[in-house]
Amino acid sequence: MGPLNAALLLLCVLGISAGQLMFKLSARSIAGAGPADLWRLGLSPWFLGALVTYAAATVLWVWLLRELPLNRAYPFFALSFLFVPLFGGLLLGEPTDARYWVGVALIVAGIWVAGA
Repeated sequence: MGPLNAALLLLCVLGISAGQLMFKLSARSIAGAGPADLWRLGLSPWFLGALVTYAAATVLWVWLLRELPLNRAYPFFALSFLFVPLFGGLLLGEPTDARYWVGVALIVAGIWVAGA
């Protein structure tokens, strides 16, 4: 896999990770809302941003699959297990513990082995 495709795969994973953070912000924006208030979700800028981000990442993913075998590209998506909690902690103040980070290190090692 060339450096451009690796960078685009990373961009894809970062897009999906950003979408997850926006989904969390969407959930926060409707906290305390009942089922009758769910329409507010569709009007949330965070929710709409997450949908657009996911759509863009999906289009990029399909474009990348023209060039890359699925079994080589897909393991990169496990990097979201690194990015989402990392940015969730830094930007949203969500806690993680050492045990979680040991698991993330194993996932990253697995990606390295699968990609080698």
